[in-house]
Amino acid sequence: MKKSILALSVLLASSLTLPAKAGANHGHRFDDVSVTIPTLSHDYYLGEGSGATHFWHGDNKDMTWTATGGNNAYFDVSDKVHPQLTAHSQKMEKGIFAYKETFFQVYGYGLTSPMIVDGDNGLLIFDPVESVEKMEAVMADFRKVTGNQKPVAAIMYSHWHPDHYAGVRGIEAAEQAKIIAHDTFMANVVKGSMGGTGPALGFRVDYSLGTLLEVEEGGRINGGLGPDFEILEHSLIAPNTFVEGKFGQLDMEIEGIKVEFKHVPSEASDEITAYFPDFELLFGSEVIQGESFPNLHTIRGTQYRDPSIWFPGVDTLLEYQAETLMVSHGRPVVGAKHVDDTLTAYRDAIQFTYDQSIKAINDGATQEDLIRKIKLPKHLENHPWLGDFYGSIRHAAKQIFVGEMGWFDGDPTTLNPTHSVEASKRMVELVGGRDEMLRIAQQAFDKGDFQWSAELTTHIIRLDLEDMGPRLLKARALRELGYRETNNNWRNWYLTSAKELDGTIDYSKKINLQAPDLMAEFEPSQLVAGMRFGLNAQRSQDQHFTVAFAFEDSDETHALEIRRSVAQFHENFDGEPKATVHLTKPIFLGLLVGKVDFVKAVQDGYIQIDGDVKSVASFFSMFDKPAENPKVTLR
Repeated sequence: MKKSILALSVLLASSLTLPAKAGANHGHRFDDVSVTIPTLSHDYYLGEGSGATHFWHGDNKDMTWTATGGNNAYFDVSDKVHPQLTAHSQKMEKGIFAYKETFFQVYGYGLTSPMIVDGDNGLLIFDPVESVEKMEAVMADFRKVTGNQKPVAAIMYSHWHPDHYAGVRGIEAAEQAKIIAHDTFMANVVKGSMGGTGPALGFRVDYSLGTLLEVEEGGRINGGLGPDFEILEHSLIAPNTFVEGKFGQLDMEIEGIKVEFKHVPSEASDEITAYFPDFELLFGSEVIQGESFPNLHTIRGTQYRDPSIWFPGVDTLLEYQAETLMVSHGRPVVGAKHVDDTLTAYRDAIQFTYDQSIKAINDGATQEDLIRKIKLPKHLENHPWLGDFYGSIRHAAKQIFVGEMGWFDGDPTTLNPTHSVEASKRMVELVGGRDEMLRIAQQAFDKGDFQWSAELTTHIIRLDLEDMGPRLLKARALRELGYRETNNNWRNWYLTSAKELDGTIDYSKKINLQAPDLMAEFEPSQLVAGMRFGLNAQRSQDQHFTVAFAFEDSDETHALEIRRSVAQFHENFDGEPKATVHLTKPIFLGLLVGKVDFVKAVQDGYIQIDGDVKSVASFFSMFDKPAENPKVTLR
């Protein structure tokens, strides 16, 4: 992987106007496969034969590109990587885009590519990358290339996903900066970590973004929106400056730079963008998600991302009539007509997917139908910003059915179906037993019907989770499906599940969405309220009492009332609890993450208890920690 990516880019730009046949080392998988979305987009934006070789989209003006060396994606040609995905990796070389020597996008260092703006006496940074050490590298290379040593005056988090804030402590003196976000940002961070589905999101992110895979031809290729997603150190500094309310706007002048911050709900409910009127430059955050079809649904799990809200958000961006577009993921677009084209194509793809899904649903289509029926029109399917690399129309259409109609497909036999394990037992018996089912599954595999092979082996595995014969065959089938995928989320899930099945999975690199530095920024009330998701319903079913927590360092008291399998949170509690625990926020946080022993903290005087001491021990015994490494596929 020591080729020059720019050289490859030029080669691709000139050679991929015709179908690219798979080379000899591609084997059988990619014979006659064409690369329809090449590394450079100039044929689309500037017309065939333009001769342009610059590394961004649109016009070659007011922008420069300085390569800083390396590409963290896997970009070699391989028979285990779809050629479209290889070309996508070749877009991810590290470097710095500079627009009018004022706006700098430090690109290719992680899933997110931060934008840095040079103000009079300080820098403005938009969307720190996802890990502290990556953000340190961003700042070091920015200062080395530009010679700019100004302090940081302001930081913007476009929304609550960790790839847009988690590297913030990699910025020198970040604690002293204005930190700008929407006023619902912290509530969303809490909900996505300890205060909601954070544990589930954590292990599902590992599958969808491939963090448990190595960067290699048989593993993680790129992050879809950037070269990779890997968090070694997760940090957070709470915002101190807010865009308030739905569609709210905050106009500021920071270090001589005029900025219009705007709430544009879209990919995230708290998404904010930034427009620079003096430069006609728009930072579109993740309203335009990247050089990929948008993740209208993410298979790692999320609440419904309503496309009927998202595409009007893109219309908001169109109203700026910007000359230049930078976004959190993907390379810049230069030239007003090219920005308009990009935004229009993106919003049309979203509206098309939504409208045509609704049309099909109204005609009686089910989720299974939608994944096969809804396909982008020809003029959009190979647009440089709409490849099937991260989001996919295939899983987006299915989620529109669920988001609009719920899970029930209309067939009453699915209201209370035979439990999957029992159904699999009957299926295996129906075909003549375990060995016969495995023979049929192997036969399907040998014929290249890998999906059917995987489905058949699933029935056998459910009867005995330790049966390695069908597990190994299913793992092989999933790898074949993964190697043929262009979509990183699908590929990563296939390949990680294969490792789970064959026993080679390594959980040491898993993401921790409950990192101590993250939780340290939560309010005491949020920490106490978040405990309720761990309540054991069986152990607490006959219990009814209240324990209050008095935080001596912030002079506030909050309580949880356990009431027969429900834990009700009481903010600013002033009632009569069975016991009151006096402590500080750091001690309470230590209890939650297992770094502080409760008994020893009492003995050492860090915790004092008023009231029924035994009830406190009983209280904590009612709560469970999330499963360490729950099985995702092997069940």
